[in-house]
Amino acid sequence: MFASLIRAWALSLVRVFFPTRAVGGVERVPVVGPVVVVANHPNGLLDPLVLRLALGRPVAFLAKSTFWDNLFFRRCVDAFGALPVYRAHEADTAQNEATFGRAHALLRGGGWLALFPEGKSHDATTLQPLKTGAARIALGAGVPVTVLPVGLCFEAKEVFRSGVTVAVGVPLRVEPGDPDDRAAVQALTRRMGDALGEVVLQAEDAAVWRGLLAVAAWSGAADPVSREARARALAARWRSLLADDPAAAEAVADDVRSFARALREVGVADPLAVEAAEPVSQVGPLLTLALVAPVALVGAVLAWVPYRLVRPAAARMAGGAVDIVGTVKLLLGFSVLGLTYAVWAGVAAVVAAPAGPGAASFAALGMLIFGPLTGWAAVVYAERLALRREALRGIGVRLFSPQVALELADRRRELAARVEAALAGG
Repeated sequence: MFASLIRAWALSLVRVFFPTRAVGGVERVPVVGPVVVVANHPNGLLDPLVLRLALGRPVAFLAKSTFWDNLFFRRCVDAFGALPVYRAHEADTAQNEATFGRAHALLRGGGWLALFPEGKSHDATTLQPLKTGAARIALGAGVPVTVLPVGLCFEAKEVFRSGVTVAVGVPLRVEPGDPDDRAAVQALTRRMGDALGEVVLQAEDAAVWRGLLAVAAWSGAADPVSREARARALAARWRSLLADDPAAAEAVADDVRSFARALREVGVADPLAVEAAEPVSQVGPLLTLALVAPVALVGAVLAWVPYRLVRPAAARMAGGAVDIVGTVKLLLGFSVLGLTYAVWAGVAAVVAAPAGPGAASFAALGMLIFGPLTGWAAVVYAERLALRREALRGIGVRLFSPQVALELADRRRELAARVEAALAGG
């Protein structure tokens, strides 16, 4: 019962942190196990939770053994059926034999196990060399196993209320083998690496990585799944161009940078906001924002300061490791905001105390219920306001600088054509 509550709580927090979770290739997800899910590892403890939500399966996962040294984390990872991995600089690696045995038992029972064969969470924009543990577990299960490659692409992994795209690759069939056969293990590890390379967006640096996603959106890929898939296709072509014709690749990059600068100069991030925004289409959303504003204002007064402090505090606590900022922010935000509303509940009880104990209790309970609701309204209000602001900026450009708007539209179409040509191979 307690484990069920922890799972529900943790998955709910992930749903709140990443409200947009788009899954591509969901038809490739097997109906039954045994399945070994292999994925890239860009976002710490949030990665296995995102996988569990995206795949809709009770996926267990491997986690570093030090999580079991902390009572809170131990309860959390145990609730998800996690298995400890003992690393040489932290523990006796001989204990991994017991972990492998538990993993094999899970798979023989038709279970699902998620592994991150890079061996660590990181913020690099390319896959890191894969460890052999995933291959050894799959080969040693004693039964045929399906290996399912999955790519995680976070829009902005440290940003609250951002999105994540999950790309499911072509499953690999793995027959029982000898986990001590070095050649077989290395061959399967290479197969896993190739399969992951097909579903993970990779680029030489963060700027190029972000640019690939932007260009994919500008060239007509509107939904997250299509955008990420197009960005991966462009990345493959980009690597080919870099090898075959570096000058041509750099020319395309210069065009993208120039267009991005032009957008910044007119104060918009999305060229489609300039091309498609219509003043009449903004009336309904703006009216809704006006109606919600009083509730959002109450939420901002109650919790805006601690809410805004969570981000820099999480970055500081993460020590510059971008890959765990999201995890720290999620846990810290829950704790800080919970404490904030508890303090406000105490204040409400004190204010209502002269009317009697019943009134004080009612006031405290009301704050504990309605305080978080007003905070939620404030968060949603801020999101919607940001969207409306971008649309209104686009309208402003169209109304007051029509020539600039036309030039931007022409340049965007030109760029889209060049991207299409690159994707077509020439």
